[in-house]
Amino acid sequence: MAEKKPSSFGLIAAYVALFALLAAAAALGVYISNLNAQRDYVASLTPIPNPTNPAGAAYAYNGNMMQVTPDPAAPTRAPVLRTGSTGTQVVTLQTRLIELGYLTGQADGQFGPATEAAVIRFQQQHGLDADGKVGAATSELLYSDAARPMAATATLSPTATPAAQLTDTERLQARLKELGYYTGEVDGVSGPATRAAVRSFQQAHGLAADGIAGSKTNAVLYSDTAKPYTTPVPGSEPWVRADGLPLLVNADNPLPSGYQTSELVLMRSYCDDDLVTIKGSEIEGERAAVDALMLMLAAAHDDGLTVWQVSAGYRSVSYQQQLFDNQVYAYRQDGMTKSEAIARTRQTVADPGASEHHTGLAFDITVPGQQFSNTKQSVWLAQHCWEYGFIIRYPIDKTNITGISYEPWHVRYVGVEHAIRMRDENLCLEEYIEKYGN
Repeated sequence: MAEKKPSSFGLIAAYVALFALLAAAAALGVYISNLNAQRDYVASLTPIPNPTNPAGAAYAYNGNMMQVTPDPAAPTRAPVLRTGSTGTQVVTLQTRLIELGYLTGQADGQFGPATEAAVIRFQQQHGLDADGKVGAATSELLYSDAARPMAATATLSPTATPAAQLTDTERLQARLKELGYYTGEVDGVSGPATRAAVRSFQQAHGLAADGIAGSKTNAVLYSDTAKPYTTPVPGSEPWVRADGLPLLVNADNPLPSGYQTSELVLMRSYCDDDLVTIKGSEIEGERAAVDALMLMLAAAHDDGLTVWQVSAGYRSVSYQQQLFDNQVYAYRQDGMTKSEAIARTRQTVADPGASEHHTGLAFDITVPGQQFSNTKQSVWLAQHCWEYGFIIRYPIDKTNITGISYEPWHVRYVGVEHAIRMRDENLCLEEYIEKYGN
């Protein structure tokens, strides 16, 4: 039987099938290649992070896992250490604080209250934001050569609390005492003497003299630029005479010729009306004395006495003449002779040129609608005015020396140092000048 040859149609069909198979295989290869390329592209945009990798690492895709490649140029971020932090970084922090004297004890790696207080002390001394947290700014300064040891507290006794364990108020007092502004005990009580010392420091450094050791004051106080207290140059302050004693103005010692007030302020606009009412719209006072007055009245408010009024401040000689003449006239209307009226007037009104009010350092303090001598304010003033540099100028037991009747409302600014000494030695201003004058 003869062999049957394939038809032309069958050969053509076989070639077509083979070609289709090869084309499908090629298409599948392209698809797989594109799929791999797409996967690699997506992986490059959204790498799979590994939580154990440090911050700042670059990721490279390898198979099904992302491999970490540290980037030397990437910035490293030191964590903020705060209360509750633990570990070796806290140990390093505590070791540095101990080295500088801000912390005592051992570096235990536990960021607790003592460590926080030490950080705050360091920040205060270096003018940083005293938040007790060790962020970038604090860390950079703490570990640098610019970090200063804990401020010396040589004024403390050998048995006193170590510097790093002082409270903020004790540390403040110690620093003020070291610089000569504070002369009391380092007792941690933020009383009038401490506030007066802060105010004195602020005045010496051109800061707002509010008696509060805020961030700006502390930045200067604990810095190398803090200036020690210096005894005022005679005559440099309006209440100081050439011999360094308070200015005395009375009938025998009229206002010095050519005397000029240094800086009068209009009290109604200058003073805090939450602290005091200024009776007259034109009442003025020396700025330094008014600042001390406001500090004193703020303390009185803290003690619960909130009603105060200033009825008199600076007076010109011509205005004093008017007051004097008016009182003489009133006594003459009562039937006194001229000499009798003048003598009687001088018991309550100073002669023109002989009034303390000419200095801008004297104020009449009252309580509206009440006789001042019968008020709680009168008692408080007599007890505490000295702590702020004021004296009761005309005491009840010194009328034979001052020549003026008892005036519990009349206070005179002489400075804290002189006022405290006058109180302790029970001296009126005339006696004080006589005892310590040249």
